[in-house]
Amino acid sequence: MSTRSTLDNSVQFLPGVGPARAADFARLNVHTIRDLLFTFPRDVSDRSNFSTIADAKIGEDIALIVRPVDAREKKARGGRLTLTVVRFADDTGEMEAIWFNSPWIMDKFQGGNVMLFGKAKFDFGILKMEHPQHELIDADLPDNVLHIGRIVPLYPCTGKLTQQVWRKVMMSAIEKFLPELPEIYPADFLQNRGFPFRQKAVRDMHFPPDAGAREQAFARLVFDECLLMQLAISLSRRRYVEELPGRSFRITPEIDSRIRSLFPFRLTAAQNKCVKEISDDMREERPMHRLLQGDVGSGKTVVALYAMLAAVANKAQVCIMAPTGLLARQHFETIEKFLGNSSHSKVKTGLLVGGMKKDERDGIINRLASGALDILIATHSAIQKDVKFYDLGVVVIDEQHKFGVRQRATLAEKGTRPDVLVMTATPIPRSLALTVYGDLDVSTIDELPPGRKPVKTSLPDKTREADMWKFIRRELTKGRQAFVISPLVEESETLDLKSATEAYEQLMAGELSGFRLALLHGRMKREEQQEIMDAFRAGAVDVLVSTVVIEVGVDIPNANVMVVLHAERFGLAQLHQLRGRIGRGDEQGHFILLSDAKGDEARRRLSTLVHTADGFKVAEEDLSIRGPGEFLGTKQHGLPDLKLVDIVRDLATIREARKIADKIVKIDPVLQQPSHLTLREELVLLLGKEGAEIGIG
Repeated sequence: MSTRSTLDNSVQFLPGVGPARAADFARLNVHTIRDLLFTFPRDVSDRSNFSTIADAKIGEDIALIVRPVDAREKKARGGRLTLTVVRFADDTGEMEAIWFNSPWIMDKFQGGNVMLFGKAKFDFGILKMEHPQHELIDADLPDNVLHIGRIVPLYPCTGKLTQQVWRKVMMSAIEKFLPELPEIYPADFLQNRGFPFRQKAVRDMHFPPDAGAREQAFARLVFDECLLMQLAISLSRRRYVEELPGRSFRITPEIDSRIRSLFPFRLTAAQNKCVKEISDDMREERPMHRLLQGDVGSGKTVVALYAMLAAVANKAQVCIMAPTGLLARQHFETIEKFLGNSSHSKVKTGLLVGGMKKDERDGIINRLASGALDILIATHSAIQKDVKFYDLGVVVIDEQHKFGVRQRATLAEKGTRPDVLVMTATPIPRSLALTVYGDLDVSTIDELPPGRKPVKTSLPDKTREADMWKFIRRELTKGRQAFVISPLVEESETLDLKSATEAYEQLMAGELSGFRLALLHGRMKREEQQEIMDAFRAGAVDVLVSTVVIEVGVDIPNANVMVVLHAERFGLAQLHQLRGRIGRGDEQGHFILLSDAKGDEARRRLSTLVHTADGFKVAEEDLSIRGPGEFLGTKQHGLPDLKLVDIVRDLATIREARKIADKIVKIDPVLQQPSHLTLREELVLLLGKEGAEIGIG
């Protein structure tokens, strides 16, 4: 266990903080001195180029110490733009600073010295700066050295936390408490990689003597994050997969043949490859811990069902957990359809979702506990305490990024070290797989079943929108069906977006009048959602206007058109998921993106989908644009927070850290050797209670 350090004391007791400022720091998730030291600047400003007005170099970033003389406001550009112009002076001359639409700035300069930082230019013989950074400077204070004449850190501010307060508090913490921060590597390890010592790296991230020192500090601390992350992954893998035995399943040629006979088609080469990898895992006496990924429509469910039926053939129970009731029901219907292909199948399935009647729910739970149920298809309901299995052998998690690590573990704990197969239709870039799913073996279905036509994707401009609706009417007249997707349920007062409700009403009265429309969104009751989907599937509804509740798990072969309103509001991976809902029948699929985005960047991003149907390329682009947090759609608990690491930029560092972490864990599985104790302490601090789950708490 880690021993408490003064680094874990509250920031409240640092000089110049107190209860009020401590509350402001807390809003930025800074509670302790350690938190403070590891809250790095959001940016830095190189103010080492210090000048006077007379010596100012035009076109360069410079810092000036000046005093305000007067201020005025004036209108520009037809009165739409307000300019606040403040005249400043020093002993060598005068200059003007201009701020746009910032009238409040006049109240900032009421005498005293001001530091201005920005690019200088001459305009009609007057030296000017537009929208410069500025800080009030007391010429008599010794800590001015923190704010001028150096590379200056810029921190996130809230409440009454100013940049000056941040720097003074940070420097105080560095001088008094940074010497207590332990080094986590041997000296020769640092020397071989050209890394500074940890204390120097932290200091240089905040107050670097030059740009080179900050770059070295950044590289060192990025490596720290990568290594700690990979240690957590490696320890987790050893704990859950390698340390303790699981169960070995017999998958004989007879069982294999019996399962394949349920599928009215031949598996693709990619599906067969994944089936073999999963079967080999299931035969081992260690628990399977595998990620099955593949593009939308690639046939992951069939591969997962093979694993489920192999377990049932060994008298074990299976649970497949899906994030929504719609998807759970879709899986239930799909599995029932395949099992219906066998006249002698004795596999018993059950569905457990939220909102079920008590008698119906109790019946499922009782059959599950007695062993009378072989396969449970469920939502989060499966992890509730009263849900008990007779003999849970395989756990399948679908759209696994929508579940936290703890939720997945809770389900697995309902069996005795069952095999775990997690699935995703959001292709995981290699960089992200190494980072978040490093404790999983990966199987990839990288081809579509034969006969699937690529969906045609278009991004029409506003002038073509009327033609688009005419095209959709023609498709509907031919007996086809269509989706219209909106990012919101109801009209927003703050966002100028067409909501699903508003779009439904407008289309009913206008562009799609005369056709049968239905509205679907997540706020509806489960029964109402199911009734609408059943009607759409049966062809009683021509157009389904929906939010992203249909993102996954909806299979309507006759629906060959989808229109996405305000497409710029969606991530590329999410749009690719939506695209997978159409073109699942014999007709050509059409995916139409409507966007009101003003900038070229949004249309450039969306054009990725026009130019490629490769989900992995889409995912890489989406990851590079939005970052891992947004890409995943949920925080992945159980790993250290990544404050500095960019998993696209730092992929090489992640790979190196993984090799080192695996080597360390192989020789020291619980990090008890003297040379690894500081690493262990860091992991305990970073992971908290999650650390105990991987054996180091």
